[in-house]
Order: sequence, then structure tokens, then C-alpha cells
Amino acid sequence: MKCKCCFSDNLIRGPYGIMRYYACKDCGLMFVPTEENEENNYLRENLETHYQDYDPHKSVADSKQDFFNSAMDHLSDRFTGQDKSILDVGCGYGYFLEKAKQRGWHASGVEITGIAVENAIKHNRGDDIFHGTLKEREFPDGTFDAVTLWDVMVMFPDLEPDLEECFRVLKGGGLLGIRVRNGFFQKLLFHLYRPVQGIAPRLGIKRPFVFHRYSFTSQSIYHLLKRTGFTEIRVLNSPLTKGDPYRHTGISGLVGAVKKAVDLISRITFKLSGGKIVTGPSLLIWAEKPLSGQH
Repeated sequence: MKCKCCFSDNLIRGPYGIMRYYACKDCGLMFVPTEENEENNYLRENLETHYQDYDPHKSVADSKQDFFNSAMDHLSDRFTGQDKSILDVGCGYGYFLEKAKQRGWHASGVEITGIAVENAIKHNRGDDIFHGTLKEREFPDGTFDAVTLWDVMVMFPDLEPDLEECFRVLKGGGLLGIRVRNGFFQKLLFHLYRPVQGIAPRLGIKRPFVFHRYSFTSQSIYHLLKRTGFTEIRVLNSPLTKGDPYRHTGISGLVGAVKKAVDLISRITFKLSGGKIVTGPSLLIWAEKPLSGQH
């Protein structure tokens, strides 16, 4: 078995005692092997059930408004024409599509959760919203100026085929935007939470870390995108969400105060390292499809 991102065979089984995961000692990726995903309730219908019944989509979207505005500022500075087009993969209830439409973009989305698609269409949040996967939609080659993957890539059934499809539907010179939780930061939270996991629930503090089927580091995501054919890859600290939409704690103001401190530390670390060390809670990645469009 090899790493899904850097193809190294320098893997360890069961990092931190979580036996269904593997971890790459070279790039830092943590992942569940593809063949095991089916056995661990990661089927498409399980994802639909989760995001339909449990995900606090509205409060999460509200918390991401600064991030959405920042992303649209970046994209609108890059593409200034009248017919600019964007595809949001895993568009959910269409909140980012709505933001893109307001900024003059032709906004398309794909989403596997039926109730989210129905809601997005009902509220006219996008110009073209498809219920299904990107591959099932069968867009022509080179359709979009930009493709975005906001907090969805950790749930891809397999990484390379889905990214290759994003690459295919982008125009030459187009941009891919990705936001994922930072695996480095999630592992740090795991170690910080471990000594207090017995008393934390009694204090109203939920487990602060999460390991999805893929837990990326800045190095792992860089290797993956480069191998897929993308260039001009920039890995940054993502702007933080506001508030506590997942209600990790009932202690008023605690999450906000911690976020401000973490944001300051991550910005200082990033600057002092010349952009090489990215320690924030989430990674923001921009990558370009070459004008030639060739791998």
C-alpha cells in the first residue's frame, strides 16, 4: 500500500491507536484505505443522511461569510470578464453559489444531498445545480474559470479521479480553490484533548478534533495537486469561521477567544517561516491549471 498523496510506502498502521487509519511518515497524510471505506459506513447514502439530518448548515454558512467574501475577492480580482463561470463541488444548500451570483459570476454546483439541492434551487442560489457527483454531471472539457471544493474533499471516495475531473472541466489558466481542515492542527488538538477527555464532557466541552477519511497536511495536499497536473500551488492559512456553529462548548466566548489566539499564532508562524509552515485550523489552497491544459 502507498500514500494517497505522495505515493510513499513509508506508512504506519493505527496512528494514535485508531486502527482503521494509516499515516504517511513522509507527507503526514492520515487516511482510511479505499477498500475499507465501504465497511465503515462511508457510503454515499450515509453521507446524505448525515448532512440532511445532523449538519447545522445554516449556522455553518453564516460562520463562513468572511471566508466566502475573501474567496470571491480573490477570484474576482483574477477574472474580470463578463462571462466568468464557477463550479462549486459539494455546494450544499448553495450559500457560496449565492455569493458568487451576487458578484456577477455564472454559478453552477453539484451536490449529492437531495434536500440541499431542492433548497438551493427553490431559493435560486445558483444558475445550474445538479443532484449527483461531478462525474455524473458530465460537463464538457474546459467549461469553468474556477472550481471550488470547500470542506468536501475529505469525503471523496478516491482522491485522484475526482481531482482529475476538476482539472478536466477547468479552462486552461483556471483556478482550483480548496478548503480542508489542517491535519497538523487536528493532530495537535487530539494530543491536547487526550489528558482531559475524562472530565471535558462534564464541563460541556465536546471533542474538538475530527479525523475524516482523509486528514491532509500542507505537504500532502501539495504533492497530490502537483501530481494531478496543477501548477502555481499556494497553501495558506484559511480565514477562520466565526462563532461556534458546531457547539463544541457551552462556555460563552471561549471558542471565539481561542480562535483569535490561534489565528494570531498561525499568521506569525506563517510569516516568520516565509510561508512554509501552515499551522492554522484549516488550509486554503489555490492551484492553477496550465494554459496548455496538459498534465
